[in-house]
Amino acid sequence: MLSTSGIEEHKPESSIFTAEIQAAVKAELESILAAPAFAQSNRCKRFLSFVVQQTLSGHASALKERTIGISVFERKSDYDTGDDSIVRVTSNEVRKRIGQFYRESRIAHPIQIDLARGSYVPEFIIRPMRLESGVAEITAFHRSNGESTTGDNSSALEAHSASLDQIDESASVQPQIAPTELPRRTRSRQLLVFFAISVLLLVSGTATVGVWRSRAKNDIPQIWDSFQRSSVPVLIVLGTHNLSGPNVASSPETDNFTDQVLHKEIIPVDDVTVIAAMASQLGKKGVSFRVVGAGQTSLTDLRRQPIILIGAADNKWTLRLSQDLRYRIQDVPPVASILDSEQPASTPWRFNFSVPIDEWKNDYGIVARVDDPTTGIPMLIDAGLGNDGSLAASEVLTSGQLTKELAAEPHCRRKSNFEAVIETEIIDAKPGPPHILRLSCW
Repeated sequence: MLSTSGIEEHKPESSIFTAEIQAAVKAELESILAAPAFAQSNRCKRFLSFVVQQTLSGHASALKERTIGISVFERKSDYDTGDDSIVRVTSNEVRKRIGQFYRESRIAHPIQIDLARGSYVPEFIIRPMRLESGVAEITAFHRSNGESTTGDNSSALEAHSASLDQIDESASVQPQIAPTELPRRTRSRQLLVFFAISVLLLVSGTATVGVWRSRAKNDIPQIWDSFQRSSVPVLIVLGTHNLSGPNVASSPETDNFTDQVLHKEIIPVDDVTVIAAMASQLGKKGVSFRVVGAGQTSLTDLRRQPIILIGAADNKWTLRLSQDLRYRIQDVPPVASILDSEQPASTPWRFNFSVPIDEWKNDYGIVARVDDPTTGIPMLIDAGLGNDGSLAASEVLTSGQLTKELAAEPHCRRKSNFEAVIETEIIDAKPGPPHILRLSCW
């Protein structure tokens, strides 16, 4: 997609970029690939070159995970994208390296290449119009036929450092303005008219994009809207661990302490991080909430107000209320798993708690937003098999990554509920960037 001044322009997939824009994008691509951020990664080079070339050729709609895996990484046509995450991992790496390239660059970039989270289609961002003294023409581009309307000045974009003065997406022909051939008063009037028209087009375009975004938002499952509409505080239910156990000595003193202060339950530190992120998100949206431990909550309590469940194996309500979902959590100590109810024979996603921490490789979790079938009360689940899975699920929820993924999935249109399976790679006992492996909407 092509955007100017932060305004997205949604064009048909068959539209062709002008030769000037293609030349500028290709020049920018060459600069990026030659930079230190990309110089040592052939895999990232191949990925970025492929998605840029496909977008310029009008094939952006074909940029799906499987297509990229087959074309760029020579995977078989029937390879399992759930087990092989090379495309997702590489896209995240490319996104980081692009950011590094622009942070380290000390020159102006008239056109920039970006890869938004949750998408494999690159964006080409053009700098806003800049008026300079001595400019004899205002160049406009007509993208419906892929040709520039000015002709003589079309070479300005072919150089990587040339400036793009203006792009007018709504007019097929923009008249040339030659100050030297017109009286000063006439020239001033024309400039005033030109700027007035530009402002009107900008306002109209902004309103159109706003309406489009509003319709698009209402067309996909919403994560937070139902919580914002609640007239009562949202109930956040945390997984907890019981202090009482075979290895805990019992005495009147310890019983009194746990009963009165901790209620014999403790909260994992990582879950505190998750609830802090959740509280920040709810606070920004003006949503009031209260927090309770899973052991202190009854099913009746859960049906009185919207609820958010955090944790899986340590949260009995997550285990119970996820059983009717497609991707359900099963806890058979020391292994917690996510099972696909529609494909019972498929390999589940597992986390083995008996494995030493320094040998952990991956963690998984689910994120789901469901309306209670009986009461209609909304429920949000942030459940990792391990603590790293809960952190990854929280990041997906609060970063906007899941919202973009929902908007990009055609089968999620006009649906209100969703469930996603999340994966994170554990490196040096710390979770890496989260990846969405499966997404189901209904």
